[in-house]
Amino acid sequence: MTVYGAWAQYLTRAAEDFVPVPHGLDDGEAVALVLNYVTAHQMIHRVARMQPGQTALVTGANGGVGSALLELLRVRGVRALGSASRNAFDLVRSLGGEPIEARTQAVDRAVRGVLPEGVDVAFDGLGGAGTWACVRATKRDGLVVGYGFVATDGTLDVLRGFAALFLGARLAGRRGAFYGITALYRKDKRPFKEDLPKLFALLRTRQLQPRIAARLPLLAGREAERRLEAGGVAGKIVLLAG
Repeated sequence: MTVYGAWAQYLTRAAEDFVPVPHGLDDGEAVALVLNYVTAHQMIHRVARMQPGQTALVTGANGGVGSALLELLRVRGVRALGSASRNAFDLVRSLGGEPIEARTQAVDRAVRGVLPEGVDVAFDGLGGAGTWACVRATKRDGLVVGYGFVATDGTLDVLRGFAALFLGARLAGRRGAFYGITALYRKDKRPFKEDLPKLFALLRTRQLQPRIAARLPLLAGREAERRLEAGGVAGKIVLLAG
């Protein structure tokens, strides 16, 4: 986990910062687990502590962390509703989620059209005004986990999301939490070093299948950034040495 300096020419890390990769795993798939999948795993197991048979909402379900959440929720035995545009519905289904259309209606209405009582946990990767809808989509005493807040546009939008997550959720009888993988890693590296090997084990048994959109040479970083900025990338872009 680089946290910062990933584009530097040289990186120096202590030996204890590294996690051994089991023999036989695909390099591209292994590296795809480091950020998105560890984020998803820790939110499910360390923040929400979800149990088999529970229900969850995943916003931005076709994104990097969203798709990882769907795969890992399926492994955990959790019923997951994935909010995404209609052209991503097949992807959501392939990851074990139930797609819901939330662009033409509020996400809480979409959720309660399927689960009238709401979900046990909502994973909100978008933030902004949509966080309050995630609160309404959650059962009383349920939990809304915010992360990333990729749809926020400016400080006011970020503050609106945090206000809904912490104040609005409490006033509505729900709980709110915000998760950041780098903040946890800076504080304590042990959870990351404990969780990544668990994901390697799931990858070995093919319970996880990270989607690799492109495999580019290590020095093609600029091209990788261009593709990401252009949008429409389905899966990870992996840079490979050698």
